[in-house]
Amino acid sequence: MRLDKQVEYERLDKTAESWTHKYLYNGFFLIVILTLITTTLTWSTISSVVLHQIAELGFRLKVVEINGRNHTTQNDLLNALKLEKNEPILSINLTEKREKVEQLGWVEKAFLERILPDTLRLSIIERQPVALLQTLKGHQLIDEKGEIIAGAAPETFGHLPVISGDDAAIGANHLIETLKTEPELYAEIWAIHYISKRRWNVLLKNGVTIKLPEKKPGFAWSRLARFDHKNQIIERDLAVIDMRMKNQILIEPNLPIRGKGQET
Repeated sequence: MRLDKQVEYERLDKTAESWTHKYLYNGFFLIVILTLITTTLTWSTISSVVLHQIAELGFRLKVVEINGRNHTTQNDLLNALKLEKNEPILSINLTEKREKVEQLGWVEKAFLERILPDTLRLSIIERQPVALLQTLKGHQLIDEKGEIIAGAAPETFGHLPVISGDDAAIGANHLIETLKTEPELYAEIWAIHYISKRRWNVLLKNGVTIKLPEKKPGFAWSRLARFDHKNQIIERDLAVIDMRMKNQILIEPNLPIRGKGQET
């Protein structure tokens, strides 16, 4: 009997000890949490008071400078920034405001900085339009990366070439830069069509189609420019100038065609 009671006492002692450790641990954890919350609230209050006092010394927003704007309207930028005149300039979250500006369609990159005591300077880099992409929704303006510029008005960029074909937007800028190396020929371009995801056809304003090879299209384009300089071939009544053969230029006159196969 005594042994059983001794064992029972030992169990009770261990249970009591276990509960004591548990309460101590939970109590310590609760104290730490309360301390952190109190400290955070206190610092938030102190920070607010300090910023208010600093603002009273003249550190309030009065001027917003905007640089680099061309296609983006000033109203769009100001609406994205959502600033208030005379708000404490040190309380403005520059990162948050910059990210809002970079969500605008024309803006590729934005930089925002404080110029104390009262000025914010916004500098933006806009995306460069290179072509009009033909889509099911009509023409869409694309940039150097082949991405559609949201909010742009395609009708104001009629001077840019029209790009069409599956995956045409991806490599359009590289080809356009190649075509620009011959300015006189490039000025005659109306549209560019990507054929079978392999090569390009260049359509001129006078209706002539120039077939470029899959490999080294720039070399073929320069060869055509030299040939045209000597023979004024572009001005003739032609349907097709085929540059796909390395050492030949095939010419098709502008005659009615009964049937037409698939372009390759």
